[in-house]
Amino acid sequence: MAQFDLYTPSASQIKYAVVGLLGVYILQGTIKFIAQGVYWRRRFRNTPNMPQPPHHWLLGHLLVMAKITQELPMDAHPHVQIPFLLEKYNLKDTGVMYLDIWPMGSPMVIVTDPNMAYQCAQQNPLPKAKKELDPILGPLSGPGNLVASDGNLWKFWRSVFNPGFAVQHLMTLVPGIVKDCETFCKVMEKAAASGKVVNLEKLTTCLTIDIIGRVVLDEELETQDRPHPLVEAFKSQISWLPAAVEYNPWNRWHPMRPVMYWLNQRIMRGILGGMLDKRFHSRDPMLNSGKRSKPIIDLALETYFKEKEGNVTNMDDEFRANAITQMMIFVFAGHDTTSSTICYIFHKLSYFPEKMAKARKELDEIFGTNLDDAPRMLSENPHLMNKMEYCTAIIREILRMYPPASSVRDGQKGFYIKDDKGNLYPTEDIMVWLASLPVHVNEQYWKDPREFRPERWLEDDIPKDAWRPFERGPRNCIGQELAMIETKVIMALTLRKFNIEAQKQPPPPNGVNEVCGEFVYQVLAGSAKPKGGMPSIIKMAPTDLIAPRVL
Repeated sequence: MAQFDLYTPSASQIKYAVVGLLGVYILQGTIKFIAQGVYWRRRFRNTPNMPQPPHHWLLGHLLVMAKITQELPMDAHPHVQIPFLLEKYNLKDTGVMYLDIWPMGSPMVIVTDPNMAYQCAQQNPLPKAKKELDPILGPLSGPGNLVASDGNLWKFWRSVFNPGFAVQHLMTLVPGIVKDCETFCKVMEKAAASGKVVNLEKLTTCLTIDIIGRVVLDEELETQDRPHPLVEAFKSQISWLPAAVEYNPWNRWHPMRPVMYWLNQRIMRGILGGMLDKRFHSRDPMLNSGKRSKPIIDLALETYFKEKEGNVTNMDDEFRANAITQMMIFVFAGHDTTSSTICYIFHKLSYFPEKMAKARKELDEIFGTNLDDAPRMLSENPHLMNKMEYCTAIIREILRMYPPASSVRDGQKGFYIKDDKGNLYPTEDIMVWLASLPVHVNEQYWKDPREFRPERWLEDDIPKDAWRPFERGPRNCIGQELAMIETKVIMALTLRKFNIEAQKQPPPPNGVNEVCGEFVYQVLAGSAKPKGGMPSIIKMAPTDLIAPRVL
């Protein structure tokens, strides 16, 4: 019988083998990296009908972006930069602008014309850009969330939650929203009494998260009074998100980021899962009570029970995981629009006392001059807010000037964006960014677009599809009606009580600290938020501005 000796390699042979293997991987990665770079640089230089700034054969548009970040605050939100690029390189009238910022970000086409945005979002809706959204929304909610998903998964969950976000249903939840806003008034009064500088965006965030907790989960999170583990984990997760375009390798690939993502996700999903289970096990009283003001989570469970068509004793694991994911995205997407909008409403009105006086006069006429009556009146008759025409115009104007987010889509082979002259612009393999701010500040669609003029919403003809803070089409924001309702309630309860004075902050490293004379510009923190949380001094409003009031 033949005998075989086992071969045992020496330590030096193992070392050389490992080094050789690593070398192969590095070489393969280097070749792939170079090939991608060559592909994108050639495509942007050789493809016709791609309006763009001057393109460098090696660095693409990275030099252009580096220059604009020296002319504007370095920490400004990326969408703040786009109008200046369009102006600088005479691209305002093309409707699209291509940017090649590989490898620091995905090559993209930025759509800056309402009609061309209509083609991508409404006429032939492009799928969401998961590659761009997942690094941000994945840590905050997990895969399959309403914002980033497509196809049947998105259709199912959108149909589940649509009834809960309908205006008629949201109106039944106004008394709870009023309750949270009354707490916010007390917080603001304490801040005014202290005379100290406070982070206004932090205060409004706690308020809007409390509202989301009540409306979606039927939970009193009380984050305005004390820390809540769900919210603390949520804030931590946002703080660990990388910048949209990050040039510092340490920040881009921080070794602790995956660990913190996992830990915060575990905390958030555990808390929300417990809330969902509690609602599931109390389903019989909940379904038979006939309660009109049901939280959105209950409506989702009702849909689940109807689909199962029978006595359900255990929740399906897949449904449970997806429901938790949607609740997480509601907490994130549901708080940022209102919290930032309220900050900017107070800030802009502080510079225009005549507009503040006009808004306060309208509130006096609707709710009377006794400020304590407004909470009760709104709770008893939420439809009173429909009379807040000028306040609604203020909200719309703020969202025009400071949109909280945009939509990013995946370009498709054979899909071309067409301008009014018949020119076709390719989208294959390119991210399509439907940037709302460049549309909102373009004088082609708006008179004096950089001016804060709420009256335009009452006097002017608003151009079709040119107001896009919630996007348009089937993938518009499901929570836009909630955002408008809660913002009106907050204004009704606070606008006549408080004044704010936003405080200037230290400039970023390049020393530029304003955008068009505005020092409370937008920065990227998960979404577009006021710089530094808009540190402010809160003051009680004088009582004799419009008419005698009872405080």
